[in-house]
Amino acid sequence: MTVRLVCFDLGGVVVRLCRSWEEGCLQAGVPIRERGISPEQEERRRRAVDAYQRGDLDCPAFFSTIAETFNGAYTPEEVRRVHDAWIIREYEGAGELVDELHAAGVATACLSNTNAGHWRFLQEWPAVAALQARHASHLMRLIKPDERIFRAFERAASVSGGEILFFEDTRANAEAARAAGWRAEVVDPGEETVPQMRVHLEAHRVTLGSRA
Repeated sequence: MTVRLVCFDLGGVVVRLCRSWEEGCLQAGVPIRERGISPEQEERRRRAVDAYQRGDLDCPAFFSTIAETFNGAYTPEEVRRVHDAWIIREYEGAGELVDELHAAGVATACLSNTNAGHWRFLQEWPAVAALQARHASHLMRLIKPDERIFRAFERAASVSGGEILFFEDTRANAEAARAAGWRAEVVDPGEETVPQMRVHLEAHRVTLGSRA
């Protein structure tokens, strides 16, 4: 079956993100005051992130909840500053790759676990803006690796799973996509991702076009 659509996760695939709270603090210029939290606090934070990415928590509620998991070490305003600094830059060559896919007649889209606060920043990056369709968890009210988000994407894109090549930085999400019948490849977010994706595209017999 021919690849008709290349779908990208955004964070860790198209744009580089902070990979830890400490890195986020450094990006935001917020002092690092507490490095570890208890398992109970970590679970509360995980539930808050999931709810935020499903669109069940608004930005102020999320910032307050995360601040509470630090037992007052950070204010909600400091959490907001770290949150807003979390997206660092586009990976080198991401926009060019999207253009080459379009030149080859291959459709592009994204399917990202994200939130309302980051979504407005993400769409300002040229490679993200160039994608032909943009799907986000907080708008779909579903998060990966839930199978339903992959089915909802298929309906929106009018393609079947085997026609989609999906690039992810999270192994669990890539495995869930494969279980849903998609082609999925994991990229290493710690390295430049575009060279990795070019190798996978070649393996899946996607011939890139020339940029105009």
